[in-house]
Amino acid sequence: MALKQERNYGIDLLRMVAMFMVTVLHVLGQGGVIARAYAGTAQYTITWFLELAAFGAVNLYALISGYVGVNGRYRVSNLAVLWLQVFLYSFGIAVAFAIIRPDVISGSGLLEYAFPVITKKYWYFSGYVCLFLFIPLLNAGINALSKQALRRIMAAMFLVFSVAASIAREESYDTFILVAGYSGLWLMILYVLGGYIRKYGMWEKIPQPALLAIYFGCTLLSYVCKRFIPGAKFPASYISPLILLGSVALLLFFSRLRCGNITKKLVALFAPAAFGVYIIHVHPLIWEHIMADRFAFIATMHPFVMRLVVLLCAFAIYLVCSLVDLVRIQLFKLLRIKQGCQALEKKLFKEDEEEKQRVGNRK
Repeated sequence: MALKQERNYGIDLLRMVAMFMVTVLHVLGQGGVIARAYAGTAQYTITWFLELAAFGAVNLYALISGYVGVNGRYRVSNLAVLWLQVFLYSFGIAVAFAIIRPDVISGSGLLEYAFPVITKKYWYFSGYVCLFLFIPLLNAGINALSKQALRRIMAAMFLVFSVAASIAREESYDTFILVAGYSGLWLMILYVLGGYIRKYGMWEKIPQPALLAIYFGCTLLSYVCKRFIPGAKFPASYISPLILLGSVALLLFFSRLRCGNITKKLVALFAPAAFGVYIIHVHPLIWEHIMADRFAFIATMHPFVMRLVVLLCAFAIYLVCSLVDLVRIQLFKLLRIKQGCQALEKKLFKEDEEEKQRVGNRK
């Protein structure tokens, strides 16, 4: 009998940290802080350092998918539950706006919110659906190839899709259609890297404090590039080599983290709601009519106070959205949504299971 793997609370905690980083990015960007922080000021330095420190958030989520998924069971029902969560917020929030703010959205405009993937209401979820369909193939490749072969492939992907693509981006080329990391292809690349790290490890001899130093060092170098290379776009990009290396360092740091009992309880409670934070606060209507320039006033504050206020505003968004999604989680449990999706999956893919059994019996 296979032993049940112990839950890695450090990775679950990283999900929460990564989503908090996402809210920081959105307070600074869509919130209007970056637009109001002028070059050469202390506010500009603080704003961009926070921005670049948080920029690896999306990379972290995709890396975690590979880290967890390479040894996990592939279940279509998991995607179905996730889609229902996205549909609930996409359509539900749109209906609320149609009732409260009919000047913003009319009844005829509601239909596109019922199809969040094909209408690309959430770019990450659309990219994740693309990734999800390829996970069986990616896992098969990761598990079939040797460590040396995978290492060579990843080195090639790093040089081509991160280093070369970042350089090409400076001249407005997108040779590999990475869209600066806003694509399913980039998520697949990160999935393979996360799966490799889970399977074979990486930088084992580097102590945890040094991993944090690498992360902050990459952030600092990214800021130096941003500050002193006029017009440079690559520092603030998901595909940036520095952002990618910093994300890997954080993944390794949290994968080795040992959590206390209280931390484990908090993580077990709030980690499942992390994705809901994203779905709620980047809903297109909330994004345009609530988030837009909402935090621009922060750019005029004293640099020290400014930093604290950005983090507090990001935490407030994270907490409120988490509490909302915890209610949704309880509703899904009450309605037995997960069990229903699993039962439907079992019925639809019954022939696949029977085929596996026949193959197993022949062996």
